[in-house]
Amino acid sequence: MQAFAFYLIPETGEVSMNVVRAQNFDTAKVRAVAIIKRQNLREIRLWDGHRVIGVKRPPAPRPKAPTKDVDERSRQMLAMKAQGKPLREIAAAFGISIDRVRQLMARAQLRDKMRAEQPNGVALSTRAYYVLKNIIHEPEDDPAERDRHFPERVAALTRVQVFDAPNSGNKTIDEIEAWLWERGLSFSTGA
Repeated sequence: MQAFAFYLIPETGEVSMNVVRAQNFDTAKVRAVAIIKRQNLREIRLWDGHRVIGVKRPPAPRPKAPTKDVDERSRQMLAMKAQGKPLREIAAAFGISIDRVRQLMARAQLRDKMRAEQPNGVALSTRAYYVLKNIIHEPEDDPAERDRHFPERVAALTRVQVFDAPNSGNKTIDEIEAWLWERGLSFSTGA
């Protein structure tokens, strides 16, 4: 086991140092993330005698724009359909065509199915999800199994690998880093 120096940098107050033993740098980073979450720390700097890596608390996510009432309308349509009302009556109640009712109901059912089967992938924005899908190989056939392994595979990537992927940028990397943080993970150091 290697020894790592942890420089604990709080939001306010004095910096302190601890020595922690871990198998490798990535294991030390996972422990640093857990310590940052447990204590009110801004950052921990890891030092193994050769290099220093900082593990920071990601910035608080920006509040998302209020979602449209499309989800609510779709849920109301599904509830009316469950009550046995015909599509024509549902369409008249919302002032839209029968085909549009079918589309909205199908989209809501698909969205609910995705949330149930793939909660990790659905938690990311569409852009971030497809950036990661382009650089991660997933051999499993079962979508739920792929989703279960998804955070570990993302954590095995480095920030540079994600940044070099098509359609990726600083905002996308920040979002993915915050998503990993929620799951107790962080990007690999690449060493």
